Amino acid sequence: MSIRRFYIDNFKTLVDFHLPPLPHVLGAFTCLVGLNGAGKSSVLQAFDLLGHLATGDVEDWLRQREWEKSDLTSRFLKRQLINFELEFDLPSVGPVEWKGAFNTSLLRCTAESVRVDGGDVLRIGEDHLKVATGPWSPPLLYPLLGLDYHGSTLSFLKTEKLHPALHALREHATRLRSLDMLSPQSMRRRAKDGTHIGYGGERLSAFLHALPRHGQQQLLRSLQRFYPQLADWSTKALRAGWKDLRVSEQYPDANGKPLETAARHINDGLLRVLAVLSQFGSAAAADDAPVLSPPAPRACLLLDEIENGINPELMQRLVEALLEADRQIIITTHSPLVLNYLPDDFAREAVILLYRNPDGYTRSVRLFDLPSARERLRLLGPGEVFVDIPLRDVPAEAAALPVPPPP
Repeated sequence: MSIRRFYIDNFKTLVDFHLPPLPHVLGAFTCLVGLNGAGKSSVLQAFDLLGHLATGDVEDWLRQREWEKSDLTSRFLKRQLINFELEFDLPSVGPVEWKGAFNTSLLRCTAESVRVDGGDVLRIGEDHLKVATGPWSPPLLYPLLGLDYHGSTLSFLKTEKLHPALHALREHATRLRSLDMLSPQSMRRRAKDGTHIGYGGERLSAFLHALPRHGQQQLLRSLQRFYPQLADWSTKALRAGWKDLRVSEQYPDANGKPLETAARHINDGLLRVLAVLSQFGSAAAADDAPVLSPPAPRACLLLDEIENGINPELMQRLVEALLEADRQIIITTHSPLVLNYLPDDFAREAVILLYRNPDGYTRSVRLFDLPSARERLRLLGPGEVFVDIPLRDVPAEAAALPVPPPP
């Protein structure tokens, strides 16, 4: 199950925003580039918001990010509703379209629908919520007056007993996670529980501790492609349930044993690579390696400024691992080196430039749809083109592109 298109209106600088630009669809890998303040991190945060609408824990999400309700909506508009559309491709069903209007005052969707093949399988009506149970069964009706929920109506429905598209959508959406706050300081912390590593990686040690043995072994092999001197990594359960992370290198210490380093002294780059690889079980580790994650829907992985803290010499291996990953990935980067490791034909589809129009709204354009970038790509690598074109001239050039027909 993969995301084909994303639309959001009235979230921070994202006003009437499409990703990718129409009429295109997202592929398995997407790289967002652009100037500081163009809205790259906001796009990842918007995806993350939708994931928490599906779980219903919007208040916790705001608290973790230290945001207020008023931080969500655009300062360009005077509206409380955030409108969104997310289109998935579900192999067994076809395109699934999830639409909604999220009220930032009530912290719930006051309008919502899920459509499959042009027909509703979920819709909020005037006085009830209508939900399909299957192709031949009568729908369920829930009176709106008795419903108390946050986020999406998907958050309280037992979707495994409903239309299969609803269950697949909920399973995928609830696993949408943006790692846009990864920090070495957070990743060094001990943690008790971790079904995921957390926005800043603060639950990394607990997440790694819970991996099955074959997953731990595969992660070690993946890490050794980046750090050949790495002998092993391990976690240890401490008193009160805290989990401690350590790595061992092949260098002998004073006692002739592999040099062991506690998490508080592990270098930043290794921590970041460890966190990223732990999310998708790099297929590059071995051709016959088992998948790293447990059998569950492989939701889109969202990574911000992937190059931070990682030596340029390791960047090619990281890009290769991302391209070979077992799930859809969206990253942001400021690094031309990341783009240079993308094949030209792949970069034409995958690299999307974000910019601000004269009104301050974030807009998207495929970088190599711009005539200036397309011409340069005949002689230069994708990263060199990114450095060579004047990004401040992009709004005018993008506005001059032909208006695409509706999808």
